[in-house]
Amino acid sequence: MSVQTEVILEVAAKVLTANPAASLADVASAAGVGRTTLHNRFPTREALLLALAYDSLDHCAAAFVAAGVEAVDANTPPAELYAVLKRVVEALIPLGPRIDFLLQHPRASVDQELHDRIEELDAPLERFVTHAQAAGLIARDLTPWWVVATIYSLTYSAWDGIAAGKLAPRDAGPLTLRTLQHGVAP
Repeated sequence: MSVQTEVILEVAAKVLTANPAASLADVASAAGVGRTTLHNRFPTREALLLALAYDSLDHCAAAFVAAGVEAVDANTPPAELYAVLKRVVEALIPLGPRIDFLLQHPRASVDQELHDRIEELDAPLERFVTHAQAAGLIARDLTPWWVVATIYSLTYSAWDGIAAGKLAPRDAGPLTLRTLQHGVAP
């Protein structure tokens, strides 16, 4: 993928998160490219949305790999499980626009391959949650899908707080981890 295409997709995530009805012209303008350039890469709005969905999934999958999610097993000590959870949170926060895009623009209902990729994306994180539950790091009475959804929600909220100027970037990870571990109880 060319650098220009990567920039277009990054900008498109932000533009479409802020305004889900944004036009291709809006995306092109925000990305600093002409409409012709955008149309050469993404001939239709649907093509851009689908490419952005796949690219967003690629970014999330890369974050999980970099965090070490797939290396976790039943023998991973609790301290390493916590370190992996911390890395997951820190890797997902900057992906807030991508996560928001995936939540706002569910393409999986119309594209079976995309649906399968979403299922594949969550599977390693759900396995990680299961191991973290067995080690006592995460409550055992919560279903793994709920914990995964909570991780996505909290990391998105942290990104949103940063984007709104309400949360310092250095505070986002610790706040997200604290809320994930303890909820909002005193």
